[in-house]
Amino acid sequence: MASSLFTRIADLLAESEPFDILTDDERSGLLQKMTLELYAPGEVILQQGDDIHRALYVVESGLVRLTAAETGKTIDMAGEGSQFGSYGLIQGGALPYEARAVEQTSCALIAADSFGALLDRNEAFKAYFDADIKRYVRTADDDIDASGAFLLFDTTLGSVLRAAAPTVGTSATVREAAQTMSEVEVDAVVVVQDEVPVGVVTEGDLVERVLATGGDTGQPVMALVDRPPIALGADESLFTAVRTMMRHRIRKVVVVDPESGRLRGLLTAEDVSHYRGLDPVATTERLERAQSVEELAALRADSNRRLYRLYHQGVHSEELLDVVTEVDDQLKQQVLRTVERDLREELGADAYDGPWAWLAFGAAGRRESVLRAWQDNGLVYADPASGDAERAATYYGTLATRAVAALKTCGYGDPENGIDASAEPFRQPLAAWQAAYETWSAGVDGESTARAALCFDLRVLWGDDDLGEALRGTIRGHLPNERLARLLARQGTRGDMPLSTFGRIEVEEVGGRTGLDLRERTLLPVVRMARAMALDMGYLDTTNTFDRLRHVAASDHPLAPTAGGLVPPFTTLVDLHLRGQMQAAEIGERPTDLIDPDALNKSQQNLLKETLKEVQQARSNVRSHYGLG
Repeated sequence: MASSLFTRIADLLAESEPFDILTDDERSGLLQKMTLELYAPGEVILQQGDDIHRALYVVESGLVRLTAAETGKTIDMAGEGSQFGSYGLIQGGALPYEARAVEQTSCALIAADSFGALLDRNEAFKAYFDADIKRYVRTADDDIDASGAFLLFDTTLGSVLRAAAPTVGTSATVREAAQTMSEVEVDAVVVVQDEVPVGVVTEGDLVERVLATGGDTGQPVMALVDRPPIALGADESLFTAVRTMMRHRIRKVVVVDPESGRLRGLLTAEDVSHYRGLDPVATTERLERAQSVEELAALRADSNRRLYRLYHQGVHSEELLDVVTEVDDQLKQQVLRTVERDLREELGADAYDGPWAWLAFGAAGRRESVLRAWQDNGLVYADPASGDAERAATYYGTLATRAVAALKTCGYGDPENGIDASAEPFRQPLAAWQAAYETWSAGVDGESTARAALCFDLRVLWGDDDLGEALRGTIRGHLPNERLARLLARQGTRGDMPLSTFGRIEVEEVGGRTGLDLRERTLLPVVRMARAMALDMGYLDTTNTFDRLRHVAASDHPLAPTAGGLVPPFTTLVDLHLRGQMQAAEIGERPTDLIDPDALNKSQQNLLKETLKEVQQARSNVRSHYGLG
């Protein structure tokens, strides 16, 4: 292999998953035995049904389509830096797909023995391919939009940029920034210092903060910069930009060189719209424009259907859960904004003024929202002066009751755990919430333990986060709490997994339908074990189950291996849960937590059984550690 090509492939591996997690010596070892093959457009690289698997293929240049030849269904698209062929090497047997070059393509081949030896030596490398095969099995019967997935994940932001970003220096005036916008006909400029972006100023900033107030256009443009710009590296994916725009509710992202931090360009929502995958961003923009609860309800139903598009484009379970939660959060926030606006207009001068926050518990509190969702919320407000206590209670009581009713109109069910802000105990001033937490954290009885479990999943969804931080401070005062961790661990290890002695997946009848309740029987046990282990360590940085498991796994906690081992099965269960709900939403049915195991293909059934056994083993480890018998 020519030295320049050798260097090119070495650099490609160092930048591509999962080879970027290898050591330099491990990558060098692969390169010593690697060969290069060229393929013409339309040429078959791997034949479906082949049972001799000689190598892992890494695309050096070009594009490869993986197709189920009998049905014509596209399974995946492999572009530069992507790899294929691992399924046959690991699973053996007949290859379930065909690999064909779409255009002139060159592939670097890693010999089967070199690949197998590396799997044996490197656990992280092996885990990557194990997860990839499980994802293939889970989606084997879905019509995956692989071309959309390729655009979302293989398109870098550097390749999306269509023009250089207009810039001004930090010493420029507001007038000069406005002139720059006018000259190049744009609505924003990037403020740079030594080619590094330090701020973004938009046309809206000029209008609202200078022209509308009669401000001085000769003042420094930095007076309009409130914070550093939200920036992404040019090597980040299009999906990362989509998610960033959603989370920060922005229409522009600064793109920088990943090494030097120098400005590469300004990516706009309009740029992204030239590619697929914009739907979630468009949904959040529509939510912000909605003016009534009825309009928000219609948008929620529509967004549920649109989210399935991302699943079709190969968005992984954890990332998809994050996107679903982001849409869910923004819809609820707009509901709260609308309800409070209407109430204050109705009351006028009689409206009560004071800091307050809307609290999310349960799945929403963990940032694990799905399409079938319950209320599980509360309201906390700043302690009022003694003479205002009754007036504050009346105002927030009305606000909470109307908000809960509005959320029901939008399709959110009654509180799953008996907690919603329309009930007086769960709309209280800060001091009352803190007193309740003191009682719940003591775990004196079953109800207190259940309340404590929920309060540890607290998240401020809307309003004054200082109130939420005060509540988290109360919780921290009770951690670590060995007795409470043991009680919470018991919650997560009651009963058995829905798997019979003979290895059959057990089903039940729920609401006139028969199936496996994925949420109650499989997901919640993992959620509860993760909560117990994390709180045993006093970990409150986030409430998300994936984060909790990874934090424990990276620690010296005795259950660290158990926590790490739960990440793959939790991923599989989340994927099955979301897929079932999105399929229902796609055809206009109400999402449920039930799946029919018989509707899965044989490989998927075997994967589910393996997953249930892994969770059962984890439950056994947790019970043993906490002495639960």
